[in-house]
Amino acid sequence: MGATRKSSASVGSTNTPFELSLRIRHPSMRPTDLSRELGLEAKHSFCAGEPRESRGSHVSPASVHAESYWLGSLDATVSPADPWLSNFDKAATRSLGSAIALGAVRFFRSKAALFERLHKEGGEVSLLVSFSPTAVGSFTLSPEVTRTFGELKVTVEFEVVEE
Repeated sequence: MGATRKSSASVGSTNTPFELSLRIRHPSMRPTDLSRELGLEAKHSFCAGEPRESRGSHVSPASVHAESYWLGSLDATVSPADPWLSNFDKAATRSLGSAIALGAVRFFRSKAALFERLHKEGGEVSLLVSFSPTAVGSFTLSPEVTRTFGELKVTVEFEVVEE
């Protein structure tokens, strides 16, 4: 379950120098159920047991996904009606650390019961932070932020993206 993701979207496509994404892997939970419980739509997903597509876009009948996968954006322009995003736009323009502290932590806390259940069922939850080193010189994650992610068993992954 340690696969990495190469960013296909350009960082800053929403007028911020970084992108925050949520990634969930689970032994069996359906991505549609995750979307409903999270209140967010997946940018990419598949369900455990579904056939894998081969590189030539043909379905290989013998190969199926061993786990479910859900990837979505934590972006105020994607789900502007979500209450956790109320301060996200302002925080995002200030700094990466502020965006994580004010936006992402609020969202993750509001979904604590779901993340606890996912973990107990063998799932993994990650916050993916993609940023350009030319646009984000540095950032700080406070003890409160790192403690929250630790308590929720959320892995925070940082990806430096060249523009």
